[in-house]
Amino acid sequence: MSLTHIEIDDEALETAKRLGGHRTKTAAVAQALEEYNKRLLRSAAYEQFFDAAQGWDIEGAEAAHRADKEAFQP
Repeated sequence: MSLTHIEIDDEALETAKRLGGHRTKTAAVAQALEEYNKRLLRSAAYEQFFDAAQGWDIEGAEAAHRADKEAFQP
């Protein structure tokens, strides 16, 4: 934990406290940072999966699945 001095808009901070149900400024800022970090992590994961999916052959996989199912039908 670190002690940091930063300037934050008073109105924005009070709004965050009220809407978030926080009793202290510290709690409101800590929650805001946690939510921000979660958003960044989700965004990074989305980009990673999007990049990985570029090489997927969905039509080929579906055709192979259909062929496998047809091979085992009486």
